[in-house]
Amino acid sequence: MSQSPQDPLTPPAGGWRSVLAEEFSFSEAMGGVRGMIESVLPGLTFVVAYVIWSDLLPPLIAASGVALILAVVRLIGRSSVMGAVSGLGGIALGVVWALLSGTAEGFYAPGLWINGAYMAGCLASILVGWPAVALVCAFATGRLETFRQDDVWRRRGAAATWILVGLFAARLAVQLPLYYTQQVALLGTFKLIMGVPCFAVALWLAWLIMRPALHQPKPPRTEPGATTPAPS
Repeated sequence: MSQSPQDPLTPPAGGWRSVLAEEFSFSEAMGGVRGMIESVLPGLTFVVAYVIWSDLLPPLIAASGVALILAVVRLIGRSSVMGAVSGLGGIALGVVWALLSGTAEGFYAPGLWINGAYMAGCLASILVGWPAVALVCAFATGRLETFRQDDVWRRRGAAATWILVGLFAARLAVQLPLYYTQQVALLGTFKLIMGVPCFAVALWLAWLIMRPALHQPKPPRTEPGATTPAPS
């Protein structure tokens, strides 16, 4: 699924699979050429249109049109439309917010709120002992019932999740001042730079951290009421 401009945690197709793979692929993490185009083009169109017209409606119309075209191309090609639909939904959310606020920077407000929510969620997952990255990896590898008893999984999962917390915090630290000072072109530029490319780097770091734990033998599943036999 391609990353919606307003959805900072969802990587393009295969993003999380790159964390679970034997060898990390930046191309896979970024969704390939098509996924990258679908992730970047609507937001890039908004920035370019704003620089040209310095008005609210032209960039909103241009970005919406590009997102709609991408969704239609997916439909015509009978390929998965989830990425394009997700991007279209993110654009629609930004357009509605911008129209209600009457400001071009309002287009980016939903993404900032979602970044903050994801940062808080990842931080909370570490504090309660269910690190988000470990949880995703455990679910994908069938270790959901055992990973919290594994010190290596918990420690490495917490460290990998801190990478995401740092990414979301960095986005807010850079983009919030630009939002409040109404520097729309710079805000859009940094949003693109800190979007899919930075998320791919964060996934790579998470992969480096989680790789030793992922290669551990999967512990046998213990049936309810069963006892572990004593060593002979």
